[in-house]
Amino acid sequence: METPFPRKLRLLRKLKRCTQNSLAKALNVSRTTVSAWENRIAEPDLATLKNIRDYLKVSYEDLLDD
Repeated sequence: METPFPRKLRLLRKLKRCTQNSLAKALNVSRTTVSAWENRIAEPDLATLKNIRDYLKVSYEDLLDD
């Protein structure tokens, strides 16, 4: 079963007018890492998921639920 996270991350990032570069800098990861998350190549660990949630000011449900 596919997780909605990659699609939701891209959608929420764009709604917040946040680029892959700005998210990457805020999380201290590369832009290619953010791209990998959005393209189902990789998944962030739980600590990074919390940082994404905090940076975008969204809930876990916003990121993970369909």
